[in-house]
Amino acid sequence: MIFPQEVYKKLLNDWERGSFYKKHTSCFPYEYRLSSISTKQITEHYDAVRGWIRSFMDHPKLSAHLTYKEVNHRLFGKNRIPTSLVFENPKELATLLGKRKEWESFIRMSELLKHRDERLYLWALKYPIKLLEVAEDLDKLLLLWQWMKKHPRPEIYLRQIDLDGIDTKFTEKHMALLSGWLDLTLEENMIDLSYSGISQFEKRYGFLSKPELVRFRLLDSKLSYRGCSDISLPSKQFCNLYKEGEELPIQRVFVIENDICSLTLPLAEKSMVIFGRGYNFDHLKECAWLHKVTIWYWGDIDTHGFAILNQFRSLFSHTRSFLMDRETLLEHRPSWVLEPKPFTGELQHLTTTEENLYKELGSGLIQKNIRLEQELIQYGMVESAIENIISQSSINNE
Repeated sequence: MIFPQEVYKKLLNDWERGSFYKKHTSCFPYEYRLSSISTKQITEHYDAVRGWIRSFMDHPKLSAHLTYKEVNHRLFGKNRIPTSLVFENPKELATLLGKRKEWESFIRMSELLKHRDERLYLWALKYPIKLLEVAEDLDKLLLLWQWMKKHPRPEIYLRQIDLDGIDTKFTEKHMALLSGWLDLTLEENMIDLSYSGISQFEKRYGFLSKPELVRFRLLDSKLSYRGCSDISLPSKQFCNLYKEGEELPIQRVFVIENDICSLTLPLAEKSMVIFGRGYNFDHLKECAWLHKVTIWYWGDIDTHGFAILNQFRSLFSHTRSFLMDRETLLEHRPSWVLEPKPFTGELQHLTTTEENLYKELGSGLIQKNIRLEQELIQYGMVESAIENIISQSSINNE
């Protein structure tokens, strides 16, 4: 038997999860069925059943909503058994649960959205709790949404939206909600579907975003720029570093995940090292001149290291890896640490040798959850690897 406090808790939980907001147009009158009481239970547990009945009939909030059935028992005669709680409309249930204010606020806001755009009203029915969370900001949000809808893909920074009471922090705070509204109401050709998530809000809807910086180090002293060898440029400028048809002073590019390893990479003629950023390589995909140089990638020997290599090679298929092999891994056994959350996806852009090691790491065949961080590889091995790459390129003319 379920008692009033449990029923009340269940109804309150459903309300706070948004269930009744979502279904309020179709589920009322709403009937909550109570425990079914059998004749056998009345016979064997009469006092307990009677106490259960009284707990509902005497409840100050639930009793007014009870429905009953009459049971004629051979020993105890006629008994009225509560069968369900019935609420004629959402306001009744909201009042019972102490949610009357929230309910009236939801109705007021959802009707306001409906007046602006039917699609926003449907969004409110789907995400009522999100709507309630922005009650104080709704007028500003509608103003901002209207501006964005009127000015699709404006090619300005968010800071340049000139609306009273709306600043960059306000817009950034509500990006998730705005994204939902814009996806529903903008023409499809006004949305760049190749970008998603809050971090790519500007690119998805045609705003300018803070430029990605590419940090690189020139490994050939003859190629220093005004005495500088360690340089950071916006990705667009980096991608335009060398023009179409121009003879490239760079023959090879190293992409290194760890900053210290990038800073200590030995000097090499006609070479550059790009400081890696984990999985974030999209800013380089328009870099045409990188397709004309030899690229060498070096990352950690673990499942994520190979996943990052795989992603980079999906952009630059001619990329080769170094110091990411089984021999290097086994030579540094004392330096192994645990990889806390191994990557388990399928990788399409690895060589056979790389894929075999990736599968060994993922399966725990050598040892479970191995990680060899690249900065723990002996520096002498790094120097030898670079020397071999340079000498091989001299023989093969890359």
